[in-house]
Amino acid sequence: MKKLCFLLGLLLAAAGVRAQEQDDTARRLDSLQRVVTELTSNVQTLEQEDLNQAIWKDRAKYFNIGYVNQTMTDKTFGGELKSDFGVSLSSGKTYYLHKKPLLGMIKFGLDFTWLDINYAKSTLEGFDGEVGETYTSDMHQAEIGMQVGPSVTINPVHHLKVGGYFRVTPSYSMLYMDDTFHHHYVTMLNAGCMVAWKVISLGVEWRWGSATYDGLTFDESAFDDESFGDEGDPSMGDVMDKLSAPERKLKTSSVRFYLGFRF
Repeated sequence: MKKLCFLLGLLLAAAGVRAQEQDDTARRLDSLQRVVTELTSNVQTLEQEDLNQAIWKDRAKYFNIGYVNQTMTDKTFGGELKSDFGVSLSSGKTYYLHKKPLLGMIKFGLDFTWLDINYAKSTLEGFDGEVGETYTSDMHQAEIGMQVGPSVTINPVHHLKVGGYFRVTPSYSMLYMDDTFHHHYVTMLNAGCMVAWKVISLGVEWRWGSATYDGLTFDESAFDDESFGDEGDPSMGDVMDKLSAPERKLKTSSVRFYLGFRF
């Protein structure tokens, strides 16, 4: 009987030790699982931060090369002239207004383009009354300016971004046609949209503005001896009068299709 009680006691003690070992093992596994879960969460957070860095901060600057389709409307003498071809260059940066994207994918920003160049070449047709024939000449128009305005960018998946913007572009505009150089300050307005994947982006931009241009003529016939009369040597005022051309109010409208690089 004593032996039986002793054996039962040993069995109960062994069972208690085994249960304790199982509890310790379960606690260790639970603790290990919590550590693994925390490490996985930290890794995912770091990966998301790296992805946000690559998508937003590392792609805030842009450089665009565009093809320009432009129309110039003469509001003073009438007529409309379409471009034969044109090119544009622009470079700037988007300054985002908040650190984390709204809904995990939307950011609002302020675009600042510190250099915007636009050039268009057109063919001007005229009629020479002396010989009774039509003639053609080239017209060259160029603007250089800076852009600033709001933008919104959506990042629906991975490195894909879709954006839209509106910018005000203070510019100095120059135009040469019929031996006359026209120039003036003009405020251009730009509105556009783009699609980007990592470094490469494609976009389209509408651009318009108008101004009353001052003119300087370089027609040699305006400076012959007869044009100054019989007063002898012409004064500086006489020369400037001959150089001056009538003011012209011109409206410029264009569409720019561009290839962009974001970095």
